[in-house]
Amino acid sequence: MEAGKVLKFWAGRLFAPRALLQHKYESFKRLLEHDSKALNIIADLEDVFYGRRLVDRQQCAVLYKQLSSSVLGMIEQLQDMNPVRYGDLSVTFRQIHSAALKVINEPEFDSNPPYIISLSDAGNMPHLSGGKAGNLGKVYNLGDINVPPGFVITANAFHYFIEYNGLREELGKRLSRMEAGRRSLLATLTLEIQEFILAGEVPPDLAESIEQSVLKYVGDADFLAVRSSALAEDSEISFAGQYASELNLTPDEVLDGYKRVLAGKYCPRAVSYRISNGLTDNDTAMAVLVIPMIDARSAGVIYSVDPDCMNRDSVGIYGVSGLGNSLVDGSVVPAKASLYRKDVPSLINECSFDSENLPDEQMLVRLARCAMRLEDHFECAQDVEWAVDQDGDFHILQTRPLQREHSKAAVVHGPIPAMPFMEGLERASSGAGCGEIHFARTGEEIARIPEGSVIITPTLKPSLLTFAGNINAVLSATGSRASHFASVARELGIPVLVGDVMDRYTQGQLVTVDGMEGAVYEGCVEDVLTRSFGSADVSSRVLDLYKNIIPHTVKLTLTDPQDSGFTPQGCKSMHDVIRFCHESSVSEMFSLVDKRGLGMGTSKLLETGLPLVIYVIDLDGGLVSGIEKKKKIVSSEVSCEPMLSLLKGLSDERVPWSEELTHVDWDEFDRMSAGIFSKDSKILASYGVLAKDYMHLLIRFGYHLSEVDSLCGPDAGQNYIKFRFKGGGAGIDNRLLRIEFIRLVLEHYGFETTVHGDMLDGLSSRLPAEDTTAQLAMLGYLMAVTRLMDMRMTDEEQITVEVAKFIEEAEHIYDRAGKE
Repeated sequence: MEAGKVLKFWAGRLFAPRALLQHKYESFKRLLEHDSKALNIIADLEDVFYGRRLVDRQQCAVLYKQLSSSVLGMIEQLQDMNPVRYGDLSVTFRQIHSAALKVINEPEFDSNPPYIISLSDAGNMPHLSGGKAGNLGKVYNLGDINVPPGFVITANAFHYFIEYNGLREELGKRLSRMEAGRRSLLATLTLEIQEFILAGEVPPDLAESIEQSVLKYVGDADFLAVRSSALAEDSEISFAGQYASELNLTPDEVLDGYKRVLAGKYCPRAVSYRISNGLTDNDTAMAVLVIPMIDARSAGVIYSVDPDCMNRDSVGIYGVSGLGNSLVDGSVVPAKASLYRKDVPSLINECSFDSENLPDEQMLVRLARCAMRLEDHFECAQDVEWAVDQDGDFHILQTRPLQREHSKAAVVHGPIPAMPFMEGLERASSGAGCGEIHFARTGEEIARIPEGSVIITPTLKPSLLTFAGNINAVLSATGSRASHFASVARELGIPVLVGDVMDRYTQGQLVTVDGMEGAVYEGCVEDVLTRSFGSADVSSRVLDLYKNIIPHTVKLTLTDPQDSGFTPQGCKSMHDVIRFCHESSVSEMFSLVDKRGLGMGTSKLLETGLPLVIYVIDLDGGLVSGIEKKKKIVSSEVSCEPMLSLLKGLSDERVPWSEELTHVDWDEFDRMSAGIFSKDSKILASYGVLAKDYMHLLIRFGYHLSEVDSLCGPDAGQNYIKFRFKGGGAGIDNRLLRIEFIRLVLEHYGFETTVHGDMLDGLSSRLPAEDTTAQLAMLGYLMAVTRLMDMRMTDEEQITVEVAKFIEEAEHIYDRAGKE
């Protein structure tokens, strides 16, 4: 921590407390802006990490850069608020950031030689030759299977081409915006990349090497095939039909054909296929195979395990006349033969056989034996491309693992045979869940959440996280996908919907929550529960691609501010740091004005018509303009929304106030003044720090104090009320009875509470402005009603009666405040 900031902080506390308050408030507001941005980025990253949005991995890097910038902004503003307390947070951030970058940044690509390798070498260098050329090189090296000669332009050469033409930055910009399924966007972005590549120049030394290799390896061929061989191609992920190959090229056309194959790497279908299979752009760097064209009499493919005959105990051979490209592109119906999988294969008469466009039976047997040999060599069933030339010799042109049909792929989900009870709800977390309704409006109800419940709650409270294991689904009246609870719910697969749900259901009602469609059904609807949601349809490779990033970025472990581990050192992820900064900043604002009224020297006396002595200071629009020179103001000159709402409750006409009894700090008055201080002395008064949407208020009600800190604006994610109640003039037993009454009332209205002796802390957060103002009005009424309650509280039975009475009487002011 910079010594200058610390010195300035202490100097401000001593000599310029008013300026320090202003600075603290401004830092707080900037922190909340960073907080809002950071939480939305967290939600975007979770969509990517858990497969709800299939994007190029470079988008993850871009989002993380934005996230780390926002988190760093939060740290800087928190340290501006208190540079003494949070110095260690920078060290924690650097540790998390460093760990995150190690797993987010992709390995460095290699653009160094070799740029050309022989087909024989390709079999031993799949990291250079790609899947297609690597597999064919292995077959070539067997020595007794006819494979055309050829060479490979390596994946390193692809990187060299990109670097030589200065395309890396332009490529990255477009990759970071790509998303599978967004066809129009993909078409635009991939076309731009293809145009860059086609306009590029093959580096002169690479071009010369390619021309020399044509002469060296396939010099006597009149026509050549220039074929894609991306690094992940023809592996367990086939990329069948995704990339382009250039056929029947003359030697002079190879360089242009090479560029077209590189450009074909970025056709929309190939990019979408790659992203959907959890592969990065570098994972599919394009190597290119160059072999002579075969003057084919017939050609086709062999499945070493035929899925269509004899319960997979046969070899299937498919063929067409001439080149096999019309077979693989689906433009013709091939001839078909099936042979027994034996040492000497033979035709299966029971299976369909069409001899037209296929070689004779002797050649079919040779092809079947070759396919089974390749299966043994590669240790898995093979999909083999073959061609028989005009001389009657067969050639193997390609082999790759046979892609088995997954039974799941054949499942087609029809419409849900039920009408939704509710639909159109906002989706904060996808998934599906069925269970009985349990209302979780208060801390007491949250603590009683039964296993397998569907929770209905006023807002997505972090305290629900403690009982996440019991929750099958959540319906919330307010909140969003940017909330901390929604974030963890997405990680745990708990569906969460937000909307007008509080008065639509009954306790114990059985419902099904459809987190994908934003709907709720009565009863358990099997078609919803068995349908695939979220990551169920996502390739495991997509999830694996990000699993090492999640712990450093979006995973939230720092959930309880009261826990001893809620410290800078306890932060393990960027999400933890966001949570820590937000809670700490609110705590800093909550301690804005101390008992001495530090920083209130230029304040104005607020005359409310109540027997309260309140001094307020305007930070930013908390008072109307034109009153700067006044020393006393009235309530109509207050423009602070939280303060106005609180005053509605405090000044409710049903609350009796004694005009003879002025509420100041009586304890301080008794101890220090011996009756000689004026009742409106600032030493004894209450204090308020106001802005248009912010209030910090410390009210001294005789022998106890109430402290309220609240932000209430258009961004529900930033809104909160933090409340503290402490002390009293009666004995400890009476004070504790009043504390219990306040706790039950606050929890009824959605506050989270903690009690330590005769001190209570309450928190409500992330509610829309109209709900926050309603809670503030209720809170003001509560503060007025309880100011002398400890003097008349006698037993616990009285609490139950008083709570019910308060809720009944407070409803009109709660509803009124919410509507105004």
